[in-house]
Amino acid sequence: MNIENMKMHKQSKLIQDYRDRKESIFTHFVYDPFQLKSYQKRLEFISNRHYKREELVSVLLEQNRKWGLHKSVENQINRLKDPTSTVVIGGQQAGLLSGPIYTIHKIISIILQAKEQEEHLQTPVIPVFWIAGEDHDFEEINHVMKYQNLSLKKHKVVDREDSKYPVSDRQLDQKEIATWVDEYFKSLQETAHSKKLYENIMAVAERSETYVDFFAILISDLFEEEGLVLVDSNDETIRQLEIEYFIKMVELQEELASFVVERKNQLVTNDYHIDLDVSKEDAHLFYHYEGERLLLSVTKNGFVSKDEGVSFTKEELIEEIKNHPQRFSNNVVTRPIMQEMVFPVLSFVGGPGEIGYWAALKDAFRCMDLKMPIVTPRLSITLTLPKHQGWMSDLGMRAEDIVSEGTSSQKMSWLRSQSSVPLDEMFQEMKAELTRIHQPLQDVANELSPDMGELSKTNENKIIRELDYLEQRMERHIKLQHKNVIEKFDELNVYYYPDRGLQERTWNLIHFMNQYGTDLPKKLLEIPPRWEQDHLIIHL
Repeated sequence: MNIENMKMHKQSKLIQDYRDRKESIFTHFVYDPFQLKSYQKRLEFISNRHYKREELVSVLLEQNRKWGLHKSVENQINRLKDPTSTVVIGGQQAGLLSGPIYTIHKIISIILQAKEQEEHLQTPVIPVFWIAGEDHDFEEINHVMKYQNLSLKKHKVVDREDSKYPVSDRQLDQKEIATWVDEYFKSLQETAHSKKLYENIMAVAERSETYVDFFAILISDLFEEEGLVLVDSNDETIRQLEIEYFIKMVELQEELASFVVERKNQLVTNDYHIDLDVSKEDAHLFYHYEGERLLLSVTKNGFVSKDEGVSFTKEELIEEIKNHPQRFSNNVVTRPIMQEMVFPVLSFVGGPGEIGYWAALKDAFRCMDLKMPIVTPRLSITLTLPKHQGWMSDLGMRAEDIVSEGTSSQKMSWLRSQSSVPLDEMFQEMKAELTRIHQPLQDVANELSPDMGELSKTNENKIIRELDYLEQRMERHIKLQHKNVIEKFDELNVYYYPDRGLQERTWNLIHFMNQYGTDLPKKLLEIPPRWEQDHLIIHL
């Protein structure tokens, strides 16, 4: 593998300034993730705090047994009993076939940083990945994109359950998922890796009862040797562990919500715009009621849902948490805080959007008697296939340019170079000349009557449309003459600039494993982490 560093020019101001370590954004965080001394400081802070380590180990062992509990994972979980141990943590939704590749890039980042910091600190650092099992938005995870006819098409799984169910409660229909996997693999090019990959995926599906299981077992198998600890954030066993933390969030709701609003306003003043809609009335907790996930807010009537169909006084809400903790879950504001209470977090690994809303949480952590952990940007990666590397070389293109801008303009330049006559210039000149010649006719027509003037203008437009048509047909003819090369441009665009964005947000890892090999995740773990780099292009 060859690795190329790339500067991104289209990322948000916040993430760019964060990577550039600008004081204007760093003031909203506690630690500099790019300095080794930050990790020593964070370790010292954690060593003075208390965590329910024994209970946490019990919960994690029980959860991971459902997903196979590889020996490496069991060993890592048990290391959490060590009072000097910490975790590098991050999470995502339970995407089908592991979801968009950025999920894999986040996992790789977590594993690499855990190894890196364990070597540096000489204490146990465990990689942990939480799965957002409480999420109800099935539409976000019910599909992958499959490659067909030089384009990406959404391949959705058929699921007849009510869409309001949390993902961790949604049962996997074995017949439907088998059909779905079959259809997906039919869209893949047959390679030496296809049969083994297909059999592995089908075996994972057969072992899965829910969509979270399908995701977790696959991830566990892909990273079997790495000891990656998985946790379903919607699991009832972890809710028992979180009871006192939910109660503290309720008791400190007013301070917590106010601090988040104030910090967000400071960010906006500094021209940092984050995707976080908050008010001082937010409870930042969800209540699960009759299959729905209701966001609570605070009014004169107490803690209420949006339509006030559910209502609690503070005392009633605390009692409900004690009796039914499984009915509660966190939102984007309180999830990081809950994570900090449950785990001894050395570093949180997040994507650009996550780092954006974490920027508003510094004071929220403090009001809960916590300190925001190190916040590390996950590695952002584009994978290029050997075949495509050859095409880029033949066409005189750079991978960096394709990832930034796509191939459209370069394709048109190449097409123009294939014609002995510059068609575009010729037609532009012809239209300009037509307008010049036609103008005296229009002047005479306008003198005759307004109707004749309009008719003469219509006549000019018809002639121009005919010229446009002729130009299009001539361009189409040239494209047909060079069909094979044009398709190369188009395929490169779909692979490396899909939907005018990054590959990692659209493509799925399984497609690349089918091309490159089932050991691709292991190979990606060999890359040296470059935390301050905007983007890495990995030439497989």
